[in-house]
Amino acid sequence: MKQEIKYAYNTGFTSGRVTCKLGALYSYQQLGLTLSDGFQSPAFTNPCLLASVLRMVTPYKILTLFLWLITFKQVTAQTTYSICYIHTIKSQNNKFFLETIPFDNIEQTSTGITSVFSYDSTKIYEVDRHFELSDNRREIFLSNNGKTIAYVIDREFKWDGFQNKSIEIYKNGHSVKQFQLTDLIDCNSENEDCYLFYKESIDTVFWENGKRKITFKEDVSDFEKKLTEKATYLNNDTLYIFTKTSKLIAIDLNTINLSSMLLTEIDPEKFKEIRPTQSHIKKFKTSSLYGLPDLSSGLTFEKGLARNLGMVVFPEEKKDSYELKKYSIKVQIIVDKYGNAALDKIENYNALPEDKIKTFIESQKFAINSIPQEVGKWRFEGWIALMNKNKKEAKKEKRQEIVKEKEVYKKRIITDSINGRYIPKNIEECFLELNKILKPKDIEAIKNLKDRSETILYHHGFGTWLRNNWGLWGGSRLQQYLIKKGIDHPDSMSSIILEYYYDWLNGQNDKWKEFEAK
Repeated sequence: MKQEIKYAYNTGFTSGRVTCKLGALYSYQQLGLTLSDGFQSPAFTNPCLLASVLRMVTPYKILTLFLWLITFKQVTAQTTYSICYIHTIKSQNNKFFLETIPFDNIEQTSTGITSVFSYDSTKIYEVDRHFELSDNRREIFLSNNGKTIAYVIDREFKWDGFQNKSIEIYKNGHSVKQFQLTDLIDCNSENEDCYLFYKESIDTVFWENGKRKITFKEDVSDFEKKLTEKATYLNNDTLYIFTKTSKLIAIDLNTINLSSMLLTEIDPEKFKEIRPTQSHIKKFKTSSLYGLPDLSSGLTFEKGLARNLGMVVFPEEKKDSYELKKYSIKVQIIVDKYGNAALDKIENYNALPEDKIKTFIESQKFAINSIPQEVGKWRFEGWIALMNKNKKEAKKEKRQEIVKEKEVYKKRIITDSINGRYIPKNIEECFLELNKILKPKDIEAIKNLKDRSETILYHHGFGTWLRNNWGLWGGSRLQQYLIKKGIDHPDSMSSIILEYYYDWLNGQNDKWKEFEAK
């Protein structure tokens, strides 16, 4: 019977995406492992310092170093923009338009507001979200009566626990219908890359002099080539979507009825005559997501919260700070232009009273100088580090914490399961577990790399997943096995696992067997 112990995830280096062969941009979802599989773990503030320190330590000092490192401030791995956009989209008859405004600069989030107006700019209704738009990736359409909004995305994705479907229909500001990809096309995500928009005329994609180039398959019509640039059309309140499976989907925006036909059955001339939807883009410079605004009184958020909780700010820069127990939280707050704030998210690592934190935030007025002028609200994120007011008690709490963490670590490095995830005990077991974890299409992608060195393409994303979920940072029996083999850094551990996995998939067994026999 397998043992199972639940622990918090340790930290690791993460990156939102990794550039792969032929200029393709692979996201976590395309690897078959979503953010919910562990890719949202935070990263150390100074990875260069961390790497240099870890390479110098002996295996016997790893525990001490680990306990020290977890006191570092951390940031969440997420893609943010320095420039954001307010999109204005008109109905085809130009009698209505919508305006969608973001309240943060985080890729894939929907925090914001969308408003629908009549032609004279009279606001009709609002949708309590922002729609991120990108040509032929994420598109939005407004019906001629202004009542229906259709949001269409090429690739479904899960973000922050919410599953974004291929098509979502809104009526008068309320979501009334969703279509997931499997409702629309036949595609087996276990064995092939699944997406909505038509791209089947493409042969290869490559980069030349910094520009993306496409070569098309033989005997492809000009219309099919055009569809790779624009797969969606709106005409007389019918939304047309040309799909991966060479099928045309038609959705009536008034009745939400869906129909389909084969690409070979349609008349290309009909779509050449469709007038494109008019749109306008206004860009604005964003504030930094990271860093919490001060209170309107001039007091920092951290000091104000510390006083409210009867604590003090943790002295990060003092030499003896490692002797003190730190209480850490990460919060995201949304502040409006009047200085009012709401707690949106909290990561509470040391059981601080969340109800009191929420009440404190909602009772304060915040400085508004960091909110972009173009928006009514903005999201801010930051780490708070506090400690007991009594320094003697803070030291006592730290000693108790270290004793507890040592006990936890001792269990981690011998158990065969952490957080419900089986931990391989040697390199060969890694291969067998990877075959269970990865989808067939992902196994084939790794197997068909040019050589083992190209597994570096997976260092971020999937490599991070391995480091976090197999305990290569926080301690595990696999970590100890690799340390004994002379691999003392988690980055090197995940790299060697993937390199030998490539060898194993391709029947090249000499190197990994030699490593196993060390």
